[in-house]
Amino acid sequence: MSLLRSLRELETPSNAPLGFSPLDKLLDAFQNPPITRQQQQYHTQWSTQHQETHQALPTAREKPPLVIEITGATACSGKTQLLYHVISVSLLPSNYKDTFLFGKGHAVALFDLSSRFSILRLYNIMRGHVSSICSANSSTIPDQELSSLISDSLTHLHIFRPQESSSLLATLENIPSYLLAQPPTHFSTNRPLGILAINDLSAFLWQDRLEADEESGLSTINYKEKANNSFFLQRYRNLVSSLRHFQHLFSCTIIATNWGLAPVTSVVNHRALRPHLPSVWNNFCTVKVVVERDRVPKFGPGRSAEEVSKEKEQRWEEVERSGFSGWVNWWGSEDWREAVREGIRGLERGGSFSFKVTEKGIVVIDNDS
Repeated sequence: MSLLRSLRELETPSNAPLGFSPLDKLLDAFQNPPITRQQQQYHTQWSTQHQETHQALPTAREKPPLVIEITGATACSGKTQLLYHVISVSLLPSNYKDTFLFGKGHAVALFDLSSRFSILRLYNIMRGHVSSICSANSSTIPDQELSSLISDSLTHLHIFRPQESSSLLATLENIPSYLLAQPPTHFSTNRPLGILAINDLSAFLWQDRLEADEESGLSTINYKEKANNSFFLQRYRNLVSSLRHFQHLFSCTIIATNWGLAPVTSVVNHRALRPHLPSVWNNFCTVKVVVERDRVPKFGPGRSAEEVSKEKEQRWEEVERSGFSGWVNWWGSEDWREAVREGIRGLERGGSFSFKVTEKGIVVIDNDS
């Protein structure tokens, strides 16, 4: 059975949870917002008008696959750690013998644009995930079997490391022929493709702007004109077009990590981070999530160098114990449907969440039920 056929016959991966409950609830607010008062009135009127003919209520259009951007507001914000977690859950099987692992049993395609994605870190997170489940259920998986389980799951992770935008686009165009090749050239033929992940989406940003400026002769023109450079914009139009085609073939979720360039601000009394990529990308995204490390108070004023030196180790331990926060980016929320805004406001803490990064993976803090 080909990968594409198995994907069509199994549950659509984009409709399945990512395995990180706070993020899943945010995505659900965008994909399945609560029924508004106007919709409820329409349903009531329809039922009243057509109850004699027993006509069915018009069905909603099929929802497009999700496109998620996880942006780091600061350095070491935890965005890549979230990506590790989501990929590990996607790769692991749903169960192993009598132990339910909460995995998806999917294949994953990863574009590591900065070449910083660590397979060792992913391996440790997968191992920690399974070990934690076994510990909670008072079950055990022998160490050799656990190593084999994780190694087998990792064979379904397909990593690509293009070095520039043109290489990224060329790889995107050729991946379908690789994944759907007959006879198959990989081990994921019988698995649906659950995620296309892009690590460090803006890795080529400055390189693209420089090349676009050189092509259009904008080396001395102001920043605003450079941002609207047609050569620069066309690269992102091509990227979005290729990703749309990819999603059309595989119905997979797209997750991209990115770094923020602007300070955190406020929009309609909600936290927001101004995106730095062209609107064609921003309009393509279903939801944008921002993550950041929780701040540790600075040394108080008037402390001597000797006092600071004595407290250095204690402060470092406090930094290590600090957690991370995530929240939906409200920038551009004026374009959301009112039902989406109501759905997010209806979540506990307004859809924000906290987590800690440990050696074994991610631990949710104060997770709403």
